[in-house]
Amino acid sequence: MNGLLNKGTLGATFLMAAAMLSGFRTVNGKMHLHGITTATDKTVITYNADKSIAKLVSTHKTSDESYVVARIPVYENGRLVKTLFTDGDESDAPVLFSTFTYSSKGLVEKINYYEDNVVNAYDSLVYNNTGKITARYFFSKQEGKNGFESHNCQLYTWNAQGNISSMENMGRLNDKAEFVLSSGISYKYDSKPNAQQSIPVLSYIIDVTPANLSANNIISETITAVAGNAIVNNYAYTYNASQYPVKVTATYDGGKETVATELEWAE
Repeated sequence: MNGLLNKGTLGATFLMAAAMLSGFRTVNGKMHLHGITTATDKTVITYNADKSIAKLVSTHKTSDESYVVARIPVYENGRLVKTLFTDGDESDAPVLFSTFTYSSKGLVEKINYYEDNVVNAYDSLVYNNTGKITARYFFSKQEGKNGFESHNCQLYTWNAQGNISSMENMGRLNDKAEFVLSSGISYKYDSKPNAQQSIPVLSYIIDVTPANLSANNIISETITAVAGNAIVNNYAYTYNASQYPVKVTATYDGGKETVATELEWAE
């Protein structure tokens, strides 16, 4: 797994300033999330007239420089059909980042990812009979081969509360071999509604992860590699008077690192 493994699914999403991108609203439907800030990143969200997400603009700071990237969703007849990407240079036109294929039931079953307007990878999604994602297969081009192969996948287990209780990361060396477990993550949740559920397409704009798909908010995750010790990450939420999450404090690997994320709400 990559360097974000120890920070888990939710932690990686927060660090990319994308964990809480939603149209979470009050009863009168006026409040929306407009900003997400960490020590190194800030994301600004704008909306269309129908309150669908119009654009996500993120500024990332490193020790040497800062840079801006944007994700622009495109809809047809109210359905998300593609996303565009820009590196923030206003002189450059946005480029195609992803497109979406739907099943006869209206569920996203394939996400194509582009490089120079050519598909270079895609995700294949599998659902159960209640419409919940149970597997995500990653396909990519292999050097010296034609077509695409899947060497990695994620398997999701759901509980009765509508949360992903565990995720298995699977891998294999080639498309002829069986998938084997590389690591597993188990999750615990609070009882508050996950703000991201108010925009069902959010997971497909950002990433298909338990943090984006579950009904409640992750408060802890235990990551266990096949060969290695378990790592526990915890997440504490601070809410305002209207029960909007205004701060998330993530504590990684038993307290070795803490990251705070602040959320800004407006009409």
